[in-house]
Amino acid sequence: MEFTHWKRRLQDHFERMGFNLRIERLAMQDIIKLEATHGAFLFFPVTINLYERMGWKMIAIESHHPDTVEDAFAEAQIESLFQLTMVTFEEEEREFLLGFYSNTGRYLTDRQSPTGQLLAAIEREWYDGETIRIETFEEFPGLFVAPPFAHQAYAFAAAEGRWHMFVGRTGRPANDYRFDGAVLMPHRIADNELFTMTPLAVAIDDTAGLRDQLHEERSEIKRFHRQAMETIRDYDPSFGFAWRGTVTFFHGIPVDPFAQRLWLEDGQKRFRIMQKASQRILALGDTCTEAIHALDEAVSAGEPDGTPVSAVGQLILGIWQQFESDERTYLTEVVCTGISRTQAENRIRHGLARQEAVNWIERAQNGRDHFQFAGLSITLPHRPPGTIEIRREEEQR
Repeated sequence: MEFTHWKRRLQDHFERMGFNLRIERLAMQDIIKLEATHGAFLFFPVTINLYERMGWKMIAIESHHPDTVEDAFAEAQIESLFQLTMVTFEEEEREFLLGFYSNTGRYLTDRQSPTGQLLAAIEREWYDGETIRIETFEEFPGLFVAPPFAHQAYAFAAAEGRWHMFVGRTGRPANDYRFDGAVLMPHRIADNELFTMTPLAVAIDDTAGLRDQLHEERSEIKRFHRQAMETIRDYDPSFGFAWRGTVTFFHGIPVDPFAQRLWLEDGQKRFRIMQKASQRILALGDTCTEAIHALDEAVSAGEPDGTPVSAVGQLILGIWQQFESDERTYLTEVVCTGISRTQAENRIRHGLARQEAVNWIERAQNGRDHFQFAGLSITLPHRPPGTIEIRREEEQR
């Protein structure tokens, strides 16, 4: 059977399963779009896009369920639909068939197939066993993943009996596949402009080798991130209190750094740390050691440009997940009771340096939040801007 006709055969298969289909052929994109309903099997209509991407035969499903249907129930319905399709579709056609539920960004596979084992290995080694759910504006993805430990995207594809790993070509943040970096919008540019093939490849049936390869990739990147973090903390112990989570500050200056281990087209590695907001490269090296040495020189040269934020501002802006160099935009007033502002600043600064946990007392969607940190009781609006009230914990009691 010819690979190029699988979409038509799958369309016929859906019709034999009892689906009512409205068919649209998008010739320019080589996609068959099916608007499908099934009175007995589905409680809501779905859109099914059949296309090919990086060697995958993709079945991208979008459900149009009403608000009265829970998302988890709709996802379970779609998963059951996909599994039924896999069981009843011709066996020789199932190879490299991959489902994608666009509502939740979840991949769908036959878990016993090589594709299912690949996905299971990625989830186990890169997502600690959690289900992969990707966030992307990409309308027609292949097997693209953005693991939480890496500040970049990966893709996987099969060729000549081996799984090949690709890495984001531009080294942009993990959920950003833009090539020109200018406009956030769906694209259909060539895959070789999005991803670069790495030398990492394992036989499709070598599950143990695949897991070892994925484990080593994660370990190397995490070592690089850890060394970068430790290097910067030598100059500011409070750095990284909200590393890549909300806002990170270096000597009170809001920064948004990310560290990446890139693969070049010649198979060589490149390590770099960048300041995302300014697109400034802080450090670059062919090895981890070179990059860390360059980073040490960069951060030891002096404080970065920008307006410093107070320790109170660092803590509150991080909680509010804001990125603003002028804290007065969000903190209209800081009221200290039973403690001076200077004492409160020092306590919070030391608490940030020790990476102390925030102990939440109350979180009110439409009121004021209350938490304890560094021996202080702090009250603030649930959303900015507003007045911050600070007391000693013993004063609060």
